[in-house]
Amino acid sequence: MKQIIEGDQIRVEIDLEHGARLSSVQWGGYEFSVQKRENILWWGWYPMIPWAGRVLHGKFRHKDGRVEQLPTNVIPPHAIHGLGFQIPWQDCGNGVSRVDFPAPYNGASAELRVSVSGNVLNYELEYFAGDCDLPGWAGIHTWFPREIGGGAEKAKVIFDAEKMLKVDETLMPNGEFISPITPQPWDDVFHTPIGTPTTLWRGGAKLEVTSPTPWWVVYTLDSEGVCIEPQTAPPNAQNLGYDLSKSNLLQAQFTFSKA
Repeated sequence: MKQIIEGDQIRVEIDLEHGARLSSVQWGGYEFSVQKRENILWWGWYPMIPWAGRVLHGKFRHKDGRVEQLPTNVIPPHAIHGLGFQIPWQDCGNGVSRVDFPAPYNGASAELRVSVSGNVLNYELEYFAGDCDLPGWAGIHTWFPREIGGGAEKAKVIFDAEKMLKVDETLMPNGEFISPITPQPWDDVFHTPIGTPTTLWRGGAKLEVTSPTPWWVVYTLDSEGVCIEPQTAPPNAQNLGYDLSKSNLLQAQFTFSKA
């Protein structure tokens, strides 16, 4: 099942069966969503919820201290990117969809709201804890294609930030910051962007991503796509001791223009 959102400039398809991912985002005659690939992690723009990024060995804690084991089979040895991208969502109409989470997040749910206005795509992803006391935060995992055709150059990611999190060999952050940030290529977590995170296809299009959150993940190691991912808290947030009381709502805007 798919939702179709069509404005005067932007057309969006949301694949509800495959985790409410934006399976097609079209503007100016170009496609800005990497099309379906073999691995569920590697295509579309999908919601990361009820957590975003990796969680150390898939272990979360309840308020009473009990440890919950989350699935680690997607990219062992850690849990990654939540549950929402793997399960069907319900169509609520007008670009709105929702999901009720399975165990161990019984009782929690999420709502996705997507709209377009002119050359802007608005994305809101909200987590509702219900009677679930496990931690929750939200993000969007975008996949922008390296090539959009029409004579445009390959994608160039323009991104800078005040600092980044240091990660170990399994790409798990330990809470230590690095400043200044290291050069590309990246599969890294950043805090406080400097300027507007942008993907540029010179001679074709420019896609700017804005969000009030200070936390971003940028991925530039894939041959077919690049990723600029705002999220409301960093990977492994609970285990790093971050306050998640205000991390339930992700708001992001994607602005298209000629380049």
